[in-house]
Amino acid sequence: MKTSDNDIDINFEKADFAHAQDLAYKVITNSSISTLPINIKKLIKSYKSNGLHIVTYTSFARQRQLSMQEVIKFAGSNDGCLWKRSDGKYILLYNDTIEYKPQIRFTLAHELGHFILKHHDKTNDTILSRGGLNDTVHRHFEMEANYFAKRLLAPIPLIDQYTKIWKTNDSEHISKIFNISPTVAIRIINEIRKRYENIKITYQSHEMISKFESFISDSLSSKICLYCSQSQGQSAKFCSFCGGKNLITPNFDNFLNIKINNTLEKIECPKCKTKVPQHNFCQHCGIKITKPTIIIMRNNQSYNKNSCINRLKKLTLSQLYDELEYANSNSQKDLELLSLVEINNRKKYG
Repeated sequence: MKTSDNDIDINFEKADFAHAQDLAYKVITNSSISTLPINIKKLIKSYKSNGLHIVTYTSFARQRQLSMQEVIKFAGSNDGCLWKRSDGKYILLYNDTIEYKPQIRFTLAHELGHFILKHHDKTNDTILSRGGLNDTVHRHFEMEANYFAKRLLAPIPLIDQYTKIWKTNDSEHISKIFNISPTVAIRIINEIRKRYENIKITYQSHEMISKFESFISDSLSSKICLYCSQSQGQSAKFCSFCGGKNLITPNFDNFLNIKINNTLEKIECPKCKTKVPQHNFCQHCGIKITKPTIIIMRNNQSYNKNSCINRLKKLTLSQLYDELEYANSNSQKDLELLSLVEINNRKKYG
């Protein structure tokens, strides 16, 4: 059904963007989430007791013996949908085969928006699909869900916290921090600029900020390894990934090159007894604190040669030498395997 410009204007007027933003911010404030990017799947799963369940297209197809195209037809969208079943339960279906993660994240937030905004209470349709509500009656539902998703994944008050520290911001940095697409990030930057032009507001306050203050402060005061670009703790003297000593503090100019790692569990260094991320090297004294890769592969995959080679190829040359040093005191096949990978790494690093 073709939609005229007049229809779009009418639906734009119908859409309650302020309400969508208010609910998105309330969802974040009332959640247990305090790190970025927003863990959208964890957020959705927290509504399971409210009758909301998340299911992938792949799982849905397998359970019902459908092809992927049949699932897409059922959902009415290549991306996802929110389905209200006859028993009153809500199923959030999403296409897990899409490779671009920001697209999946936005779809999940969009469908959660339909649920939080209670759009099913305002229509007889049982399935609300992302991009599938093209008639003039329901188009404003899509507008509201899109706005909800945008504010949920990249809340303006949190963006403002980074801007306050850096004294500037742009779509590239917003895209990386919040794991959203450049297109969505550009729209947000334009909205922030219009906000300043229209009402001269530079920073927006909100109670959610207190939940993320510690994370934002730590992420901008942690150190970065010049060699491998991995982020480290504030007091780190050595890179926990490659053992390098050249660490710098992040700023607006180098932030885009940082590889953020917030999921590593901490263990006690056997030498200095400091709690450090469970990776290759202690950040404080520099000693190697993990088992050699070959031992890990033996324990997990019964020494599968191909998988071991692929893992070893990801190591830096200095890490590879550590592996070789270990292998020299062990089996001959370890040494042969590592020598093969060393040749490849020498080619890679010149």
